[in-house]
Amino acid sequence: MEVDLNHLWLIVSACFVFFMQAGFVCYEVGFIQSKNVISVAIENILTFIITTLVFSFLGFALMFGPGPWGLFGGHYWLLNNLAQAHNSLGFVFVFFELMFAGTAVTIVSGSMSERTRLLPLLLAAVILAGFIYPLFGHWVWGDLFLNQPAWLKNLGFMDFAGATVVHATAGWVSLAGIIVVGPRKDKWDEEGKIKKLGRSNIPFAALGTFILWFSWFGFNGGSLLEFNDRIGLILLNTNFSAAAGVVGAILTTRFFIRDHSYMEAIFAGALGGLVAITASSNYLEPLAAVMVGFISGSVVVLAGLLLEKLGLDDAVGAVPIHGFGGAAGTILLAFFASPQFLGGQSRLLKFFVQLLGVTVNFVWSFGLGLLMFYLIKKRFGLRVTEEEEEKGLNIVEFGDIYSWQEYLKITHYENLTQDLSGKIQQQNQLLQKQAKLLAETQEHERVKLARDLHDGVGQSLAALKLQLGLIANKVRMEEKDPALSEQVERTVRLTTETIEEIRGVLFNLKPGILERKGLKSAIEEILRTLGKTGEIRFEFSLSAEMPPWEDTAVLNLYRVIQECLANILKHAQATEVKLHFSLLRSDLYLFQISDNGRGFNPDEVHTGLGLSSMQERLKMLGGKLRIVTAESRGTSILMEVPYEG
Repeated sequence: MEVDLNHLWLIVSACFVFFMQAGFVCYEVGFIQSKNVISVAIENILTFIITTLVFSFLGFALMFGPGPWGLFGGHYWLLNNLAQAHNSLGFVFVFFELMFAGTAVTIVSGSMSERTRLLPLLLAAVILAGFIYPLFGHWVWGDLFLNQPAWLKNLGFMDFAGATVVHATAGWVSLAGIIVVGPRKDKWDEEGKIKKLGRSNIPFAALGTFILWFSWFGFNGGSLLEFNDRIGLILLNTNFSAAAGVVGAILTTRFFIRDHSYMEAIFAGALGGLVAITASSNYLEPLAAVMVGFISGSVVVLAGLLLEKLGLDDAVGAVPIHGFGGAAGTILLAFFASPQFLGGQSRLLKFFVQLLGVTVNFVWSFGLGLLMFYLIKKRFGLRVTEEEEEKGLNIVEFGDIYSWQEYLKITHYENLTQDLSGKIQQQNQLLQKQAKLLAETQEHERVKLARDLHDGVGQSLAALKLQLGLIANKVRMEEKDPALSEQVERTVRLTTETIEEIRGVLFNLKPGILERKGLKSAIEEILRTLGKTGEIRFEFSLSAEMPPWEDTAVLNLYRVIQECLANILKHAQATEVKLHFSLLRSDLYLFQISDNGRGFNPDEVHTGLGLSSMQERLKMLGGKLRIVTAESRGTSILMEVPYEG
């Protein structure tokens, strides 16, 4: 009865692991563009078919058959002589291990999705299932079926359910594949910034994640190869690590990679935690499983960022999750495994043994993966053309009619858009010429108006001011009528104010210095002009050069500063004005104008003094205005204006 129960548990677990294939399809299809979903789904089916035949009749013998010095196996080619093995599991064990091989092979095709031809992926599946995966597997698990040496395991290397044997092997072969095939078209823009290519169905990817999570209970639980009281702990540890992996991934994203979406962290963290605990789910207590998942979730997120920095394009995150996640979980085993499972080794020695196994796995899998994909690329070609990639592999590989119709529709719209774009461009050029002519005409009229006002009305009023001044002096000297003297004085003051208003109009009408010399020089010219009166001393300083704003922004800033200075002249009764411009941060510039005048009560003055105009102009620039003032204590106007650093 005990034997029968073990057989039943292994068969059920194998079916769980087989269900992973459905999880991988959902996950990968959800994360890629719609034009490639059929291609990915069919690739997964075909790679599993290849794995079934190649691993069962070739790879199984190489991985579990008897062989010399724990290096490679044999004898069970085509599953012959299997009945002679002194192992009660027999064909049940073959079925169980086949599901593990299928998992490893499926992972590789997902990472290279959306730009890799079908035939090269199928050839790679043959080599991976028949040689790369089973040979390394023999070094670690060669004694699971027969009582024989496995050289890495004999050194003390531990990998309970395949974090390295299955997942890291697939992850490093995937890394080799994405290096040789190159990134997807338009994955990075001309400035080297990563672009989001779009995903077909994220809820579908979430479904795939749950299916994988569910299937992992068979992956880890079945690896005990018998049904006993440790199954519950193994399943709990698996679940704890996945949950903690999500927490670790989200926190890492929050504190270290703030421009990334939490969505990727949730998926990567869960799967990274599952991969990591695969090495040690039978050797840990629950709290240790949480720590392994948490750390591995963080490692997976940082590994994804590293790949982006290196310009490597992994369509579904297979390398960070399976390669880095598997390596992290295998190494962490040395620190968190219960002492009774360390085989008499110290934690430090176990760490070096685990590190050795992970290193051997990387050199073997990545090295052979590079060689394999390089030879396939040279002999058969590896990548579709740019035109085929643009159309999508649904059409190119499988002639999907619906996708072809969608492609033609999109192409038609693009051609139509190009035609319309040409016509719009011609209209824009015409409008630009007209706008330029209008601007030149307006400028000409402004200059003419300014000259007429200055030469005509301005000169006449200046002469009138002089004459009134003479009359006022004569009245004061010859007449004793105080009322008449006061009336003359008021007339002189009115004339003076009128002249100053006209000067202000002239000042507003001629901002041409902005175009010639820029905002800094224009402000200096304002201060020179205002300083000629001698009534106010101006001090101008910059702690950081002003950013190169576009012309409209410069004009608005000029007007706002001009308005501030005009208010000070009219209302502040100040003797000293300080202008200080500085950089608040890399994308925010500060204009500060302070005077020692009489100030005002900001609670009583909400408009007027040009405040509304200044606020509207700053709002257009995305900036804001703050006023610090008090009666008899002067005023400071602070203008914060953003810019693209």
